[in-house]
Amino acid sequence: MRPFVALPALVLAACAGVRSVAPMDVPPERVPVSHVADGARPRVLCVVAHPDDEIAFAGTLYKTATALGGACDLFTITNGEGGFKYATLAETIYGKALTDETVGRRELPEIRKRELAAGCRWLGVRDVWFLREKDHRYTQDVNEVLGPEAVAWNVERVRTQLRVALGRGYDFVLVHLPTADTHAHHKAATIVALETVAEIAPDRRPVVLGARVVSDGDAAPPIPSGLAGWPCSTPDARDGPFVFDRRAKFGHQGKLDYRVVVNWAVAEHKSQGTMQLAMNRGDREEYFVFDATRTAGDTDRAAAWFADLARPQFAVREYGESAGTNAASAK
Repeated sequence: MRPFVALPALVLAACAGVRSVAPMDVPPERVPVSHVADGARPRVLCVVAHPDDEIAFAGTLYKTATALGGACDLFTITNGEGGFKYATLAETIYGKALTDETVGRRELPEIRKRELAAGCRWLGVRDVWFLREKDHRYTQDVNEVLGPEAVAWNVERVRTQLRVALGRGYDFVLVHLPTADTHAHHKAATIVALETVAEIAPDRRPVVLGARVVSDGDAAPPIPSGLAGWPCSTPDARDGPFVFDRRAKFGHQGKLDYRVVVNWAVAEHKSQGTMQLAMNRGDREEYFVFDATRTAGDTDRAAAWFADLARPQFAVREYGESAGTNAASAK
């Protein structure tokens, strides 16, 4: 893959206090990040709320793009303006008072857009779609986004543009696994993705997989059960999880693993200080199929993909004494 040197001009979002729901006729911006050969497979689309949510899938995206030669795209719904509370350290980097809400909401959409594109290059992502819907505030109430009185997003516009994106044809769609205690924007992005994919005829429908990142030192997470009132969000706990192991060893004496690449992507999100705390956290990515979009063969398709991802990516090189006293490969 050949990374593009420059990005297209970036679009600023509205200031704080101004409703910035995008009109229906405002198209998303599709930014090319990496060159991928025509006909690349598998084809993967991640549907996320914020410009840093791709980190949940980072290991899977990287190895799909680099080892399997796949085409991985990212569909990002909001402009990320709501991240101003975590931008303390970035104020000296960007020379702006980003933790001031008015300044942060005005400046962060462009900053976070550049950060996301930079991080996606490390992961081998092909294209990033930016819808620029408003990142209105942190909440766990999904009705603030999808309820009858919600004004945070132009939800019908999101659905319409997602239909356009899905028209490129994908084998898999990755979303965040929705849980009661997560950000409502994450839940909303997943629900909209599931409902939109469900419109596609079963013989052309991509497999939708919900992701969570798990660390071995944490308490064993419960089997996911979906969100109350949103039956489409229920994953099928009978299948999976399909696992990408970020700790899979490679390189000389097995000294490297895929957390290195995840860290590269995390490091680009400098405006979001809390993201930096994710360095070397998360040992594996776990994925579940959803009942609402399941078709015959989904489990087999997902299992085959993750079996390919589990295969060694890098050849082991042999070194002589000129490489040092630690030259011998691990046995």
